[in-house]
Amino acid sequence: MSEINTIKTTGQPGLDVTQKINAKTNTSTDKTLSTQSNESTVDTLSLTNTATQLQSIQESLADAAPTVDADRVSSLKAAIAEGSYNVEPAELANNMINFEQQLG
Repeated sequence: MSEINTIKTTGQPGLDVTQKINAKTNTSTDKTLSTQSNESTVDTLSLTNTATQLQSIQESLADAAPTVDADRVSSLKAAIAEGSYNVEPAELANNMINFEQQLG
């Protein structure tokens, strides 16, 4: 059917080889695949212990995450747009220092 020429894997020791690969259709494989596709299959999913723990952590973080106060956000946006929002440089600097100290 199709042909892939000169596949190079450079920069990897032991793999600096040029290959020529021909892709051909195998009729016996095609028959097997078509037979398998007619059978009904059951999909299953199993999670590792680590995946289960990650899912549990994600759920607990979602529950503990602070909610956004939409009214406060809109009022701050309006104050900024009007030019009436006042930033106290000393208070901002102290808050930034406190935040950095909490991060460790």
